[in-house]
This record gives sequence, C-alpha cells and structure tokens, in this order.
Amino acid sequence: MLNKVCRLMALAALTATVSVVAGAQTISTVITFPAPTRGISVDPVRNLIYVVSPDPTGTIFNLAVINGTTNTVAATIPLTDGASFPAVDYLANRIYVTGCNRLVTPTACTVTVIDGNTDNVVTTIPITTTRGRGLTGITVNPLCGLVYVANASDNVIDIINGRQATLVSSISLNGNSPTAIALNPILNLLYVPFGTNQTAVVNGWTKQILTTTTFGNDTVGAAVNVLTGNVFVTDQEFNGSSLTGVLGANGSLVTNVSVGAFPVGVDVDPFTNLTFVASPLAQEIAVINGSNNTLQATVSGVPAEYVAVNPATELVYASGQNGVTVLTEK
Repeated sequence: MLNKVCRLMALAALTATVSVVAGAQTISTVITFPAPTRGISVDPVRNLIYVVSPDPTGTIFNLAVINGTTNTVAATIPLTDGASFPAVDYLANRIYVTGCNRLVTPTACTVTVIDGNTDNVVTTIPITTTRGRGLTGITVNPLCGLVYVANASDNVIDIINGRQATLVSSISLNGNSPTAIALNPILNLLYVPFGTNQTAVVNGWTKQILTTTTFGNDTVGAAVNVLTGNVFVTDQEFNGSSLTGVLGANGSLVTNVSVGAFPVGVDVDPFTNLTFVASPLAQEIAVINGSNNTLQATVSGVPAEYVAVNPATELVYASGQNGVTVLTEK
C-alpha cells in the first residue's frame, strides 16, 4: 500500500513540470441518491469515494462508499444526525466525518471515526456542545495521523490524534469563525478562510497563526496543491463576479480567477495542475489551469456544492442536488 502511495508521489513529481494538456472536461455519469448529498472525499489509493448521504426526511445520515471502478455504491455506513464532511487518511485507511445534531440540547457536534478495512464505526468523538455554526470542515495529515477540524462554534481548530481516536488539543483563531480548512501535509500548514475577506495560514506544529491574507468578501472553501504549494480559496461576491483566489504557500495573494456565481467547494489535482470549483447557483464546475492561473473551462449542468478529485484516475466527483456527478478531467 505504501509503495503505491510512493509511486503516486513519484509520478506527481515527474508531472509537476509538464504543462497541462488541453482537453475537454465532460460528465461521465451521475450516481443518484434519494436526497441531495453533502460533503465528499476520495481515497486515491483504493479508488473509493466517500460521500455523506441523508435520507429524504433529513433524519437519517449515512456515509456512502462508492467504488471508483464501477461508480456504484459498495457500502453504506450509519452516521450521527447532521453529518456533513468526510476526510480520508489513506495510509491508515480511516475515515473521519463531522456532524452536528442541533435537534438536541445542548447541541452535539462530533467526529465519527470509521475503519476503512471493515466499514465499521470505531468510535464517535465529542467535539463541542456550543450552539453556533458547528463544524465547517475537516482535513487529515496522513503523514502524522493528525486530524484538524474547523470548529466555527468555538472559533478554534480542534486537533484529533487519529491513531488513538482522541481529541488532544485545539488552536485558537482569535475569535474568528472558520468556514473551511485545507492542509499542506508536507509543510503541515493549514489554510483557514474566515467567511470574510480574511484567510489565515496556521502552523499545525506550533499551533500559531502565521499570517492572514486579505482577499474577497465572503471566503468559503479552500484546497491546496501540494506540489506547487498554491492554495485556492473560493469567495462569494454579492456585487460583481465571484472569485477563486490563488495564494502562495506563505499566504501571499498571487491572483484571482472569476468563476460561476457563489462558488463553494474546491479541490486540486496536483498531477495535472488543474483546480475544480463547484458553483451550485450557476450549476457549473469551473476548471482553473494552475500553470497560468486562468479559467480553462466550465462544465454546465452540475448542481453541486462540493467537489473531490481522484488524481490516480483523473476523475472528479461533485456532490449536490443530483447526487454525485462524475466528470473526466480532460
């Protein structure tokens, strides 16, 4: 398993200096679900896709496991009420899913830990009972097994030791409320939009905010290209074009790219140096060419909020109203 990951990283290093070959992104298929799906994440080693799937009543939540070869649901795993975002540790084969049940008092926000080998729940970790915006994002560093949770109710990043499945620490965001979280696992730097015109760069080791970058008005999502170090932050503009900002690894603003109205989710394929941005209001996926940070294409007819890329297969998975839409990268 580790050898496969190493081969993927080696391939990425080789392709990092190669310019993107022009091609047309197309919708390959749509995997239907009984209700709109939520957050989505990919295990590129096992070619599995994990998506949060509520039932039509919104009272039962499952984690659907999609086989990336057949594009069919291979398993469903029960989750806590209000489940929202998954993240995958592809080295340990563990999946972490945030959830906030606002129907109970006090509010119960948790992270469910799942063993990917058995598709069984290992444990559920309590995160916060503070009423508020809840848990707005999650990411995992497979190199050290630490899980980072954007906690918008307490204005912190909570840290979970994934190997022990315990909450171990938190990082103060100085009163700022995170809307998402992205990670450069090599540098262990976190990129945290605040839903304003500010995005913070946080050192995961020292647990300190290194800098904040001014960009946009209502920053929502973030994703990192681990090879170039660039960070892509979606911003929802109420006046004028909605944008995706391109930041350097240190948080400096490189440029911004106009995309469809009110973008939310974003993900990057470091191999092809393509970034995919989901704009549910425009019902399209924007494709940004990372070699020159320009809009390369848009794919219409995709009413999705969240997006995840499998760099091993060059397929993109968009989660939203139609279930999961599968797109080719080029």
